[in-house]
Amino acid sequence: MMNQLVENFGSELWEKITRLSVRRTYGPNELIFSEGENAEFLPIVIYGRVKLIRFPEPGKEVILGVFASDAVFAIPPAIEGTTFPASAVAAEKSELLLLPREDFLELMGSSPEFSASIMRRMCGLLRDKAERIQILATRSADVRVAGVILKLADAAPESKVKRIMYRRQDVAQMAGLTTEAAIRSIRKLADMGLFRIVQGTICLESTDPLREFIRT
Repeated sequence: MMNQLVENFGSELWEKITRLSVRRTYGPNELIFSEGENAEFLPIVIYGRVKLIRFPEPGKEVILGVFASDAVFAIPPAIEGTTFPASAVAAEKSELLLLPREDFLELMGSSPEFSASIMRRMCGLLRDKAERIQILATRSADVRVAGVILKLADAAPESKVKRIMYRRQDVAQMAGLTTEAAIRSIRKLADMGLFRIVQGTICLESTDPLREFIRT
């Protein structure tokens, strides 16, 4: 996990980042920061998974993004010094580095290697946002769910069989659907042979069937 971060930043730069940052471990469902809180640090995920969520109305949770090991997120508010636009919660036991904003900005100005890496990450976040908008723009629940599962599969570690280790509720919230609607679509997509469900876990040997389904 950390090897990827070292590759992203370079060993010397990574050592400096770890020296400047506060290292914290969060338990499942533990709050990392709240919507509206001042963005005084840049979060970097060493291991685990973090959900970025909003509550548009009481009792309703919308997942805006999921960040796994090696992810850097919440970059715009950390650059601008504004407030976090959403809350971040650990989806499982997770360890993060919290790089103070002053040090983050200093590195942006003094290290071309660091600033280039952050800009690449920002471009990736913009692509993710565009893909999410595209997913939510379709009226078809099946296509929404297929798009979310494909995105999660693409982000999963490389292996012969990719396993989607997310709750049905998480998939539903990312697709902008009720949990019941997402479950129906997951079953339908599995019956179509786009993936298998093994002991409650979505498993994909290939993402090609999902891609073809979304295109058609």
